[in-house]
Amino acid sequence: MEAVMSCWDLEQSLQSLTGVSPGEGTGATMSDDEDEVVDNDHSLFDGSFDGIDSMGFGPLVPSETERSLMEHVREELKHELKQGYKEKIVDVREEILRKRRAGKLPGDTTLILKAWWQSHSKWPYPTEEDKARLAQKTGLQMKQINNWFINQRKRNWHNTPSTSLKSKRE
Repeated sequence: MEAVMSCWDLEQSLQSLTGVSPGEGTGATMSDDEDEVVDNDHSLFDGSFDGIDSMGFGPLVPSETERSLMEHVREELKHELKQGYKEKIVDVREEILRKRRAGKLPGDTTLILKAWWQSHSKWPYPTEEDKARLAQKTGLQMKQINNWFINQRKRNWHNTPSTSLKSKRE
């Protein structure tokens, strides 16, 4: 529907520019062209690129006004397409940002999480309120916060059974 409206607007702009409504002009139709046989390419135009061609269709090279109008229409169509697909573009951008490589959180985010970890190193299990605050500070989702703490405890918590066994052996 938007494409039809854009074409209609384009026709209206061309009509106001040329003073000729769609369908008017030389009276030539597609079926008329099929009946004619052209001997060589030179008969298709009168030799000047800015004049009227031999079939009477008008200038072969657009005038400055026509170029300006075409540029204006191009920009309008681009704007309309952007508006029409803006939501889709935002969704794709968000999906790309979500699909960062695993384990590669931004440095400032990990600093915030590590600061909490260090201040609670004896019992590094954040409450739901702590997780909500951390999610708000870091911009991460609750699931990411949970996973980060699970991984951090597996890698770095010094009260693991393996370290306690080592200390008992020594």
